[in-house]
Amino acid sequence: MKYTVDYIKKVPIWKTILGITTAILCLYIVFSGLIYGIVPIAFSILLLQTEGCQIDLKSNTYRKTYSILGLNFGKWLPLPRIDYVSVFSTKITTAVWVSAASTNITENIYAINLFCTNNKKIEASTTQNKEEAFNLALLLADALNANMLDATKAGDFKWMDKKQYRDHGTIVYTD
Repeated sequence: MKYTVDYIKKVPIWKTILGITTAILCLYIVFSGLIYGIVPIAFSILLLQTEGCQIDLKSNTYRKTYSILGLNFGKWLPLPRIDYVSVFSTKITTAVWVSAASTNITENIYAINLFCTNNKKIEASTTQNKEEAFNLALLLADALNANMLDATKAGDFKWMDKKQYRDHGTIVYTD
């Protein structure tokens, strides 16, 4: 069984290609004896950097992560008492430019959030698959002994029966 939940935002492929190409070119310039190649390396790091969250269910810790090419950095912190796990439906919009034209691409995503006693939110993961979101939320809610909240419909948040979902895969509300 996997005891760590990783949520790392994906870097678009064009940023990855541009970042790696820039880094290789800059390293070549630096090793050729020109110190000016160091500045563009910082630009390539910014292109390749992303962020996310990791939760270690075994040691009951979590961390906000900064990731560069799969290397995760961040300080592990004790996971506070989690009251409930919510599945929230939202949209993510990405602007795409080609020459002089631009467009916005909108995708539906489901965010799995952990809420503590003081209403502090920890974003655990996101997915485009609703069933996957609820299954992950159930795993976290069971592991953390927390309730589950279905927040997929705007303004219509409902508490879920975890046992019913676990046993039968159907969503039944308790309120």
